[in-house]
Amino acid sequence: MTQQKKHSLVLEALKNPTMMRDLDVGQWNALLLQGQLLKLSGRLACDAEASGIWDELPPKAQQVLTNARVSVAAQQRKIMWEVNRIRRALVGFDGKVILVKGGGYIAGGLICARGRHSVDIDILVARKNIDLVEDYLLKAGYESQILNEYDQHYYRDWAHELPPLTHPDRMVEVDVHHNILQLTNKLSPQIDLMIEAAVPQEDNIFVLAPADMLLHSIVHQFVDGTLKGSLRNLLEQHEMITEFGQNSGFWADFMDRAEQLGLRRPVFYCLRYCQHFFGTSIPQEVLAISAVAGPGPLTLKMMDMAVKNSMVPYGEGRSRVLDYLATNGLYLRSHWLRMPPMMLFSHLTRKSLRRLKRA
Repeated sequence: MTQQKKHSLVLEALKNPTMMRDLDVGQWNALLLQGQLLKLSGRLACDAEASGIWDELPPKAQQVLTNARVSVAAQQRKIMWEVNRIRRALVGFDGKVILVKGGGYIAGGLICARGRHSVDIDILVARKNIDLVEDYLLKAGYESQILNEYDQHYYRDWAHELPPLTHPDRMVEVDVHHNILQLTNKLSPQIDLMIEAAVPQEDNIFVLAPADMLLHSIVHQFVDGTLKGSLRNLLEQHEMITEFGQNSGFWADFMDRAEQLGLRRPVFYCLRYCQHFFGTSIPQEVLAISAVAGPGPLTLKMMDMAVKNSMVPYGEGRSRVLDYLATNGLYLRSHWLRMPPMMLFSHLTRKSLRRLKRA
């Protein structure tokens, strides 16, 4: 096995699960470690079963993957039970409650939910209803996990969500969003369009429409999230593209929606890196339209270096210097997009001083 494959073993296994039956002990150790770091162990277990190679795997590998599969199944049951409790807490609230991220994938029965590690719930409601929804949840016994005055101010005035809530009986974190990006983010979209198009599920719960669901995953990774070790997010986008792309009209709807919401640049990055890492099938006309929104050559070269050096864990033959530069460069980029310069400086200074006091 080449050195390139050695340090991206988990990527090779995701693209071709049958290769797992040919791994030696050292490669299994690397794969299982990478799977754990990237929260993909449950997915590897599901892929091994689905590809018909389970009985050919070493007993120890079967044991680790079985544990991961059982854990993921328990997590998903716990998530859906918490959804039930949220609906019960919101009896009397007649606005839309939209499951997003993992909860939405599970409730919608998407392929990308298979073996997915899920430990919290994200719901989206209209901003005009955010205080009402919080009041319902607090009366039902949910408690805020953020007590610091500055952090409360940060969440309520600048962020796109309430401070995290949990119920003491179940301790599942519930994040109540009113947008998919911070209000201070220059790419923060017109969220009412997404809410209006949401698709009803059972028990008066909604999920985002396919184009919006994919867009949310994209902005979570390429605008608001941490790109280091985020291969799972890209895998989800690859699988949504593959699943939704089979539906007539999806690509036209998706590209029109990206244009409408001003999200063409992150879409360009998603399509580019889905093809690079997973060989995702994307129509040439879509790629051509997307390329118009791409960055200049220098910015693109820097993004390629950063993303390709941070998407999978460290491994033999990797440059720690490049890993460090890529990780920190992408971290600074995410914060630069998140808020204006002076607000960002003030925020990071305050957070740094707080860390020094704890040291």
